[in-house]
Amino acid sequence: MKTIKKYYNWFYSKSTILAFLLLVIVASLVFSDQNFMSTTNVFNILLKVAKNGGFLALGMTFVILCGEIDLSAGAVFALSGVVMGLVGQVNPFLGIIAGILVGVISGYMIGFMVTKMRISSWIASLAMLFALRGAIQIVAEKSVVIKGSVLTFADAKILPGVFAGLKSGISILIPILFILTFLCMYISRHTKFGIGLYAVGGNGEAARMMGIDVDRIKVKAFVCSGLIAAFSGVLLASSSGSATLSAGNTYETYAIAMCAIGGVKLSGGEGKFSGTFFGMLIYFIINTIFTYLPTGVSVHWQSIIMGALVLISVGVQSDYFKTLKGSKRIVRHKR
Repeated sequence: MKTIKKYYNWFYSKSTILAFLLLVIVASLVFSDQNFMSTTNVFNILLKVAKNGGFLALGMTFVILCGEIDLSAGAVFALSGVVMGLVGQVNPFLGIIAGILVGVISGYMIGFMVTKMRISSWIASLAMLFALRGAIQIVAEKSVVIKGSVLTFADAKILPGVFAGLKSGISILIPILFILTFLCMYISRHTKFGIGLYAVGGNGEAARMMGIDVDRIKVKAFVCSGLIAAFSGVLLASSSGSATLSAGNTYETYAIAMCAIGGVKLSGGEGKFSGTFFGMLIYFIINTIFTYLPTGVSVHWQSIIMGALVLISVGVQSDYFKTLKGSKRIVRHKR
């Protein structure tokens, strides 16, 4: 029984990676004639991750690990790009700083409402979402054009001619995504803040009794989420050359979905940033597979399939399975 339990726990802990590898193998075999795993397609998938909520999923992981949620991430993403473009017309460096500060301030305000005013993070972040979307319409009437070498720094490409099919090089957004992922992994594993996230998400009262400043941990988590969302908004506005008012719509839902698929428990206390990263890849590999199907799959069916995938991911994490395991052990013991 111990051996079975050992292997079960190993497969459970590696389930996201195994699902990713299985998906890649199946997709490679099914679409071998279309070069699904070609260098160009691999980098295109990574670029989709970076441009469509991948960064936000990393920030969301901080908040979810401590048992909270942040629905304002998409709005922060949009406003940060707009603010960078507007302030950047006066001073480009100040524009970048101002754009990032949007996320820091909004994250702190949500954290304050959750920890000091005892407002549910769902309500606090939802209110912030509405406020920020309204602020976007006030500060800009139309899309803001991003000009200048400083403000368009994220449009750069690296390693030109190194990879087949990518003579101009790969977008700088891809290595930034990897670097930020590794940084988040380091923070979660090797800092007091990271360890505190799991303690607070697992049992807030127990963490408080251990001397952990629960409120401080939660505020930091929301600040990290806002900071990364704003950083992402600045990067995307910089790389595309414009900041649109509707940017980031529903990105917070994509981010939550990627976290869930990556094995991050939505009630808090369990999950890894590496899991979130593989959750991003799984999400967009499936999204890419839809485009490879001969007859194509409508957007509506894609949404239904993705919804089912998220539901399955969350269901596997539920306490029902743990209870079921426990009851089976009890039955065996009685026999």
